[in-house]
Amino acid sequence: MKGKSAGGGAKPPPPQQAIFSRLSFLHQASSILPPSSIGLSRYYTSHLLSVSKKSVQRLSPAVKHTICKRCSSILLPGITSTTRVENKSRGGRKRWADVVVVTCGFCGGTKRFPTVNKEEMKEKKTKEKDTEGTEVLKDEEEGYKDADMTGA
Repeated sequence: MKGKSAGGGAKPPPPQQAIFSRLSFLHQASSILPPSSIGLSRYYTSHLLSVSKKSVQRLSPAVKHTICKRCSSILLPGITSTTRVENKSRGGRKRWADVVVVTCGFCGGTKRFPTVNKEEMKEKKTKEKDTEGTEVLKDEEEGYKDADMTGA
């Protein structure tokens, strides 16, 4: 019976729950405000970053992708930032080299994110190699069958 509470087994919240809820509130508040108050939105975002650093809490990549590193504004596509896809690989021949470029509308800072994960590309390459190899073997087999049928 050690370790069980007498109240029916309800677990207390983790010690960092207050910090998580504060970070969540700051991010939501800053993302709602840009059309009406840019300065307040930047303040909430910079406060979000300082709270996460002081409490040694990592922000999720999804949250980091929406914050400008230069001016601490929220990057909302079409409202506070522009988004485009670039491929600078020999005229765009390499389809796995597509990069999403997000440009901040206030300071002009850019963030670049790959569109495909390296792991996904490795899986696709191995699948393509496997399928290409089997197709070549099938074509060669068909060629032999055709040669046998013609009597050559």
